[in-house]
Amino acid sequence: MFLHNNDTFSGFKNITSACCADPTILGMPCQKGAQLCKVRDDYLFWDAFHPTQKASVLAANVLVTSQDPDFMSPINFGSLRNA
Repeated sequence: MFLHNNDTFSGFKNITSACCADPTILGMPCQKGAQLCKVRDDYLFWDAFHPTQKASVLAANVLVTSQDPDFMSPINFGSLRNA
């Protein structure tokens, strides 16, 4: 899995559960009154469907700057800006 083997994502302490989670309602978006994690940047997921802000920024950086053909081929979005 990309997250387990990539140093870019090694800053996450939790990549399996959500920061905003109601244990009584699994698989739902964050709801009012749900239990929130203390450090959002430690989590990959905000809720069952959405990444945290940190995860979104990292993903955007990959789309703009990655030279890895597994993610962006034939060119990345940053190359389009310079074209």
